[in-house]
Amino acid sequence: MISYEEFEDIVVNTLKRNISSNEDQKKAISSHANESLFIVAGPGSGKTTVIVLKILKYIFVDDIAPDEILATTFTRKAANELHSRILSWGDQIKNYLLDNIVEDDPVKEMELMDFIEKKIDLNKINIGTTDSVAEDLLRIHREPGTNQPLVIEDFVTKSAMTNILLKDNIYLNENLKEYLKSFTPKEKLEEPSKMAEIILNMKNRMYYDQVNFDEIYDKFEEGSGAKLTLNCIKDYEDELKKRNIIDFPMLEFKFLNKLKNHKLDIFLDNIKIILIDEYQDTNLIQEDIYFTIAEYGLKNNGSITVVGDDDQSLYRFRGATVDLFTNFKKRAHDRLGINVEEINLKTNYRSSENIINHCNHFVELDKEYQKARVDEKPKIIAPDFDKDKMPVLGMFRNNPQMLARDLTLLINNLINNGEASLKIRRILNKDYYDTLNGNSNLQSINKQKQNNAKKSKNLEKITLKLDEEYGSASDIAILSYSPKEMKGSNPTFNFYLRKNLKKLKKPIEVFNPKGRDLQDVKQVEIFCGLILECIDPQGIIQKSDKQIQNLADRNMNRWRYRAIDHIKSKPEPNEPVSLSEFVISWQNRHPKNRDKWPESASLMELAYKLITWIEELQDDVEGIVYLEAITRSIKQTGFFNKYSGNIVFTNSKTERESVLEAIWNIFIPIATGGVGIDEDLLETLPDDRINIMSIHQSKGLEFPLVIVDVGSRFKKNTVNTQNLRFPKLEPKNRSIEDSVRCFSSLGESERSEKDRSFDDLTRLYFVAFSRAENVLLLIGLLPSLDGYAVNNNLKQIPNVALGWNRDEQLVGFDEIYLI
Repeated sequence: MISYEEFEDIVVNTLKRNISSNEDQKKAISSHANESLFIVAGPGSGKTTVIVLKILKYIFVDDIAPDEILATTFTRKAANELHSRILSWGDQIKNYLLDNIVEDDPVKEMELMDFIEKKIDLNKINIGTTDSVAEDLLRIHREPGTNQPLVIEDFVTKSAMTNILLKDNIYLNENLKEYLKSFTPKEKLEEPSKMAEIILNMKNRMYYDQVNFDEIYDKFEEGSGAKLTLNCIKDYEDELKKRNIIDFPMLEFKFLNKLKNHKLDIFLDNIKIILIDEYQDTNLIQEDIYFTIAEYGLKNNGSITVVGDDDQSLYRFRGATVDLFTNFKKRAHDRLGINVEEINLKTNYRSSENIINHCNHFVELDKEYQKARVDEKPKIIAPDFDKDKMPVLGMFRNNPQMLARDLTLLINNLINNGEASLKIRRILNKDYYDTLNGNSNLQSINKQKQNNAKKSKNLEKITLKLDEEYGSASDIAILSYSPKEMKGSNPTFNFYLRKNLKKLKKPIEVFNPKGRDLQDVKQVEIFCGLILECIDPQGIIQKSDKQIQNLADRNMNRWRYRAIDHIKSKPEPNEPVSLSEFVISWQNRHPKNRDKWPESASLMELAYKLITWIEELQDDVEGIVYLEAITRSIKQTGFFNKYSGNIVFTNSKTERESVLEAIWNIFIPIATGGVGIDEDLLETLPDDRINIMSIHQSKGLEFPLVIVDVGSRFKKNTVNTQNLRFPKLEPKNRSIEDSVRCFSSLGESERSEKDRSFDDLTRLYFVAFSRAENVLLLIGLLPSLDGYAVNNNLKQIPNVALGWNRDEQLVGFDEIYLI
């Protein structure tokens, strides 16, 4: 095809990607097709650019066919972005080559044009998440006469497991409850849905860590909590298999078996290049999948390349094992017999130099954490461009209400007035941190306090502005450990912020659909209540089932009251049919404009008719997400139910059964918190709202202004908040991870659960801080800063996000300026 030099020239001059100036990127892209790489890609280092150009280099330089390449990443959104950019840049390269063909022989010229246009079909590249690739390949290469199992979403699996527990009242067994409670000692576990969640986590972990179910089943006594848990898992799997349904861990297990049993050799014999993104969030079964495919790729003179960042590994709770990334070179050598070259992409093109320095200092302040990182990992560095030198800022107030009020004023000035003028002062300098840690005497401490008191009078002034042409509310993201707006019955900082922003003269909306539990959102209450009132007037069938838990019963009754109040408000439209008339028609089973009531009615159709009278579910961006969550629940549960999401009116018995099926499989899971907002419903963020999200949600995103909540909940150094800020105590109970991992080839972890919890918090806030492009603002309560100001152990609130190491020493940050 073309030489690498020609390829690089096109990339630099046509695609305007100056890879020639970054030796790390150039080395990663230009490596030979049979050279396997371990690419450690820091935040903002152009990782996606490198992956895309590397794939295009394989095609245009190494003459590797698109269908010989497999590229996977962690989320559907990332896979779509990767695919979109490959198509866009690939087409530009193809067009450049077609426009610049220089050939004396017209026949050869036509052959070359034909080759470029037809053979290089970029749509044939195998791109997706591990699960989507598995699903596609199993469907394409399924054996004749077999049906492809349907893959169900996580919220449906919870409903299915809950039904297993309700069968014969297994959830009431004291041995089972005690065993499950050992993993979550703070949970009461009165509701089957909570128990189902724990059992599913255990089941999934067994798949992720490749634990042989049959081998461990006989290790536990009959009637023990562990044995009963395994029985529930077995019953769950049997029920799904009977209906030709699988969940995502079962999909990966099935895919791996097909790979190893030569059922997918048509695909494997053709593959040469394996490229995996976000490898730090890989689990053991996924590693086995990748290595199995790589064995074929290497035989075909190809390679395996993994890309990721151990400092951004956030999904241990979903089964990820970061050791697979940090030890990748050794594991690849042991399994595949290859030597893998390590390349560090360390230049950060996203953030300002001050933010980069803050991230470096934060991730290096704890010596113990360094043992959990890639060996001799280099610092992130800033490129040679003059980006805004805005310091890292801090806003700390006495309580969440005051914090929300002052942050609202700042945001209002930025969005509605165009700029915000702020007075700032440096928090404290490094010399004072040393005195706190015993490196100086009392006289020095007092002297330093006096100096800082003098400095605090000399306030500096700064001005924040959004981009004049493109700036909007969506440039601002507020990240926190949890985006919840209510904790039990108590409002959180996010609640007060939404409320204050809405009260402004020019209200500013927020986008935070995960801020409220689905069952407590007013529009959802009305919507579900209307459906229930239609299919089960006055809750007669609901009341007759004494197995329905109190929580579910209370919430469904509350929904009904909400719905009745909404009907009384006479919402538009009232012509040609009002909401009241529509509901009464359903309740009386008396059709309008029909001769008789149908024998069967679709719940999905009923739902879509009812939203006619709930404006927020049609027009509001958060409301649309809520609607999608509920309709997906109706659709998915219909796949494995007897009546398939329909209410059947052939006789009173079938009507009762179909209504109860809907109540149990759709409405009880929603009422008990079993249905949440799925991540892929949040792939597109609105451009006119401030984003409030969890740090996990922010992974892979970037914003001009990032506000990180590092302590709006921390007023005192209490035990009940330690796991959110400073896991000081070793857990008394064994984690699900450790309980399962001991039966896996992974063996016991070398790091304690306490250390892993510290590692998790460090990674979490590193991800949060590194989302910022121009401005990083840390927010919290003033007591969180007591450690900086007073050498008094009783007042200090240790917090990893504020510069404490796990030795309970305040290392601190000397480049934060308080607003």
